[in-house]
Amino acid sequence: MSTPDRDMPQEQARLYSLVLQARYIPCRMRRRKEGWSVQVRRMDRERALEELGLWLAENARQRTPAPPPPPLPGTDQILPPALYGLALVAAYAFGERAHPALHVYPRLLLERGSADAAAIWNGEWWRAATALTLHGDGPHVLGNAVVSTLFVSLVCVRLGCGPALLLTVLGGVLGNLCNALVMGPPHDSIGFSTAVFAAAGLLATQGLADRSRWWRPLVPLGAGFGLLAMLGAGGENTDLGAHLFGFGAGLLLGAAAWELTRRYGRPGKTMSWMAGVASAALPLGAWVMAWGFG
Repeated sequence: MSTPDRDMPQEQARLYSLVLQARYIPCRMRRRKEGWSVQVRRMDRERALEELGLWLAENARQRTPAPPPPPLPGTDQILPPALYGLALVAAYAFGERAHPALHVYPRLLLERGSADAAAIWNGEWWRAATALTLHGDGPHVLGNAVVSTLFVSLVCVRLGCGPALLLTVLGGVLGNLCNALVMGPPHDSIGFSTAVFAAAGLLATQGLADRSRWWRPLVPLGAGFGLLAMLGAGGENTDLGAHLFGFGAGLLLGAAAWELTRRYGRPGKTMSWMAGVASAALPLGAWVMAWGFG
């Protein structure tokens, strides 16, 4: 049996990393001159070898062992997206009241921050990000916070929370930009739901990591389209275009992310932290531009 830190074929390294992740053993794939390795912490080495040995023994009779299903999100995967959702709720609560000392008023926030297609066509691209932080009412923001926590935490299992949050926000921004460019004036929209469906798109591409059968990537992809049809096309104030373009942006970003992960492994802790900070800095920076140029 190849140990996690020895050179091995890429497919074998991918299978080993999935097995270890399913057992909540931190690991990462690394490319070497003569192959690939799966790196674990020194304290986890013995446990990793034991888990791999048990898995190989269970699949010894199979010609091509099937990788285990991805593990359910743990506390480490749920907490960051939950905090992001709470930040959305806090932003809504702040924007619902007037703050004369700061020259901040609810109507002014909508005027400067909504995804107004006419303004975006005139160069105010930052509205695609600021609109994600604005919501029409309490149920709107609470629903987005809860659903985004669920979707993003599932993406966190495969990509890590920093990249998952950043790709979700980027997908929401791209979705709003595409929606404004396609729909044109006088279209206007607000809400994090575009990013929520970008997270659904990211989740729908997770099957790309499994290439043992040609049809397996189609299963989560079909489920994602079903989710879009079920949650994204109903309601009087539903912006179907924003949901559709957000989902599409998530598919594109997710496909790129899974391919990079397959080749180079999951991002390290430092890069994951940087991505997480960027996911918060993007809408904040957009509001700075909205206040400076609006």
